[in-house]
Amino acid sequence: MKVCKFGGTSMASGEQIRKVCSIIASDPERRVVVVSAPGKRFDSDTKVTDLLISCAEKYLVNGDYKPVLDEIIGRFGEIAADLGLGRQIVTDIENNLYTRISLPYDSPEKFMDRMKAAGEDNAARLTACYLRSQGINAQYLNPKDAGLFLSDEYGNARVLPQSFKNLAKIKNMEGIIIFPGFFGYSLSGEVVTFPRGGSDITGSILAAALEVDVYENFTDVDSVFVASPKIVENPKPISELTYREMRELAYAGFSVLHEETLEPVYQRGIPVNIRNTNNPSSPGTMITPARKTNGCPVAGVAGDKGFCSINIHKYMMNREIGFGRKVLQILEEEFVPFEHMPSGIDDISIILRRKYLDDDRKSRIMERIAKELRVDSVSIEYDLALVMVVGEGMNRTVGIMSRITKALAQSGINIRMVNQGSSEVSIMFGISEADVEKAIKCIYEEFFCLA
Repeated sequence: MKVCKFGGTSMASGEQIRKVCSIIASDPERRVVVVSAPGKRFDSDTKVTDLLISCAEKYLVNGDYKPVLDEIIGRFGEIAADLGLGRQIVTDIENNLYTRISLPYDSPEKFMDRMKAAGEDNAARLTACYLRSQGINAQYLNPKDAGLFLSDEYGNARVLPQSFKNLAKIKNMEGIIIFPGFFGYSLSGEVVTFPRGGSDITGSILAAALEVDVYENFTDVDSVFVASPKIVENPKPISELTYREMRELAYAGFSVLHEETLEPVYQRGIPVNIRNTNNPSSPGTMITPARKTNGCPVAGVAGDKGFCSINIHKYMMNREIGFGRKVLQILEEEFVPFEHMPSGIDDISIILRRKYLDDDRKSRIMERIAKELRVDSVSIEYDLALVMVVGEGMNRTVGIMSRITKALAQSGINIRMVNQGSSEVSIMFGISEADVEKAIKCIYEEFFCLA
């Protein structure tokens, strides 16, 4: 049995959905299918999820939301017409959207999640309808009916443990199950979404609950590449990665998988196969618990912008019991997650994603650190990017750090900080945001362009 998930580009048009359904029908083991909302048909196009967000925002400020809503209905109508489906499915989608708008809500976050989820939900209904029109036994399954329950963190939900037992019952259902990605329900019955890109997470949860042989994640590339094709021309493909390697690369900017995807399948050792909807004969990339290294210690390099660093200095910090805990407690009480915490004997740097640190929160945190911890100085640096060099083979190879720092130095890139975990599967470099692409290119050339 397989769970397969299809991303937004795979669902963008009638032509793409025909490819999706052909892939589903070609393998009887593909019994559970997770779908995203329709994505971009061309570069300047708008994703349906972005249209839904725009529609919801206009409604919340009493704006003229109807033109955007009509555009969303038109997108689904165009797909349905291309697939040769009758008018009824479009009417059902239209009614679904108007119902979402008309239902009461007690917070903007609840309303926004209810609207955002409409893309995946109606894409699943439409896909099941098309499969049935082709004589294939398929049914849409609503996450609430299936028992996919999430924490009530709107836009940032986590799966609740009881969901796995509930979803396991899908094994006993007949035919092909078309399951909408990206959302589930709180225990109080409200629609709650994962972070953007969360359909990957839905597929992983289902794969884990059903204990399938493989979780196939179909996207628009043949495989995962050593570096982003947007930065490096014709980068080398990767045939196999470990969970840890993929997790690190996804965290640092690889957009093939959402960074939270692997947790459910990791716990059960289920392999993930990245495949291409437009080239289904390609074997893609396998993500597995372990792999043999292929001679190169580095598996990939990735970078991400949008970080900042709170730098704290206090003389004799290392002798003060509980100092680190007190710093993290301040962040916890301000609801700010931290990413990394490199330190010295008298210094700690707390690396955060800038999006969590608005002006008010920043002022409170800086003031509390200064007053409550009586530090000598506390400052904040912006314009910070993180570049991750990842590979299971690095912990058995002498001179990795030297090669990386030499490549960065020869490219004129200043390293602002370095952090390496005890597992040695990754090394993080903090650099200026302006240098990210140059850093990725020079590290790629150092490890993958040797004669």
